[in-house]
Amino acid sequence: MKRLFILYALIFSSFLWTESISEEEVISEEEVISKLNQFFLLLDLQVYEKEKVSKILTDDFLIFEMGKAWNMDEFDKFIQEASKTTISTDWVLSNYVVSIDDNSAHISYVNDGMFKTTDNELVISNWLESVYLVKEGGVLKLKFLQSDLVSRETKPN
Repeated sequence: MKRLFILYALIFSSFLWTESISEEEVISEEEVISKLNQFFLLLDLQVYEKEKVSKILTDDFLIFEMGKAWNMDEFDKFIQEASKTTISTDWVLSNYVVSIDDNSAHISYVNDGMFKTTDNELVISNWLESVYLVKEGGVLKLKFLQSDLVSRETKPN
């Protein structure tokens, strides 16, 4: 009887320990959307700093856009080059679809971007994008971003 009691106590305490960890690690839809929006706020050319963006990315982060796969160093070079001809950036993200499991999340969305150029033009782009995020050290970070251009239009500003 004593052994049975000890076995039940171990099972119960194990269950409680697992539950307390799970509650702390649960990823919410709001957290996923917030992290995605943080990423785009940090990409704004007015405030962009590679080091700040890198803090919310995994070390092996990849972005797949325009038929190319880039790590953060390569993406940073692209941003630096684009900033020579771009005055401002603005993104409107919508139509979120979020999937969550124990330690990761996926979000797909529509991205409408507007870019003012040094040539006094407004470039309006529409993408379908998705991002895979993982918990790393208890913090949600972006691991992969896939971007497909749907349309792009250039107008005088």
